[in-house]
Parts: sequence; C-alpha cells; structure tokens
Amino acid sequence: MSEPTNAEVIRAWAAASDSAAAFGEEGDFARQHLLNPAIFALLGDVTGKQILDAGCGQGYLCRLLARRGASVTGIEPAEGLYRSALQREEAERLGITYLQRDLSTCTAIQNAFDAVIANMVLMDIPDYTAAMRNCIAALKPGGDFIFSLLHPCFEEPGSAWPHKGYVEVREYLHEYVKEQSFAYLFHRPLSSYINLVIQEGCMLRQIVEPQLSQELARHIGNERDVHVPSFIVIHAARQQ
Repeated sequence: MSEPTNAEVIRAWAAASDSAAAFGEEGDFARQHLLNPAIFALLGDVTGKQILDAGCGQGYLCRLLARRGASVTGIEPAEGLYRSALQREEAERLGITYLQRDLSTCTAIQNAFDAVIANMVLMDIPDYTAAMRNCIAALKPGGDFIFSLLHPCFEEPGSAWPHKGYVEVREYLHEYVKEQSFAYLFHRPLSSYINLVIQEGCMLRQIVEPQLSQELARHIGNERDVHVPSFIVIHAARQQ
C-alpha cells in the first residue's frame, strides 16, 4: 500500500474518536499498568513544571499531570479527540490548555517547556522526524523529552502469545506501514528514533521496557509482558 499522508492519518483518527470513551481516568490497561508508571517515574516531581503532552488524544495524561501540580498544554490534531479533551476541561477545570495542531507542522512553540511527552504517538505519524524535531524544539535547554512506542522489535500482537509462547519477527530493519483497527502503524527500527534524538542535540538518560509482575500477569492472563516487552519508553534531555 502507498504510505498515507499526515492528513489521511489525522482523518482516520478523527473517525475513530469514539474510542476515547473506552479510556478510563488513567487510560487503558497498558497505560495504567505499564506506561504511566514508567513515565511518572522518569518525570519525577512535576509540581510547577511546564509540560507539553504531544499528541494527547482525549487528554487523560494531561489531567493526571495537572492533578499532580504541573502546568499542562496538550496538542491533538484529530477533531473528535480534541473536542473530547476540551469538554472534560470544561467539566473539570484543571487549567489545561489544548491546541488542535499537527505535531509534524507545529513549529511555533519553542523553548517553552520543562518536559515534552509523546505517549504512544510517534509510530502513528508518517512524518515522525518533523514531529520529533518540533517536540525537542519546544523544550527549554535541559528539558526532558520522554516518548513511548509500541516496541518496534516485538510488534506481533499479544493475542499470538498464548498458543505460540514466543514473539515472531520476520522483518525489522526496513520501514513499512500496516493498517490497524485505528489508523496505521508505521514500523521503523528503534535506531531510527534514537539516532534522531541524538542528532537533534539530546542526551539519552534512560530506556525503560515496562514489565508486568507475575502476579498481575496470572490474574489477567497476559504472560507475554512478563517475558517480552510490548512497549519501550525513552527518556532524553535537550542539552544546554
């Protein structure tokens, strides 16, 4: 298939905006038990910090950050998700600013934030290099860039694990795009993301591959995330 454009991807996410209703106050299961703990551990105390949630969806992470004392801005291009975030802010005033913008073309915000988070966003964007550059440019010198991805080394769906007991990888080094239930997945080698962060003047701080506990895995029937990570979280800092 030909690679979809940013505009086509945004339209696809707009069409899937009803999925926002399925998110709880702390996101879905993976966010609650794998991604959120890793992100908050890397951020540390956010009290008084200026934080950008880049690709915020319906704004669950913005709200969690605001309740912890951060001053939060969320950027989301898809109409329905953006409207959902605005409606929640109107219902519960947390002081969050939401902007409807495409990360890959949003060049106006520079040197403004103590931290920028792109949570499960970059593998959904065709022009990820522009999006990452804009995220880094939005940081104050010394600011933290934290981004999470569906782990590109282990993208086989978790539903295959119970009858196989392993993750199968057939093509890793080449970039390609696949249709998903919601929009598209853009596969890229992990090195593509890490090298770009370094080239844009950031220093790697930490890489986390979140893991479920054996107890929780047994309870929900998900042994895969005990042994093979579904996600990866990367923490870098913009150099002074």
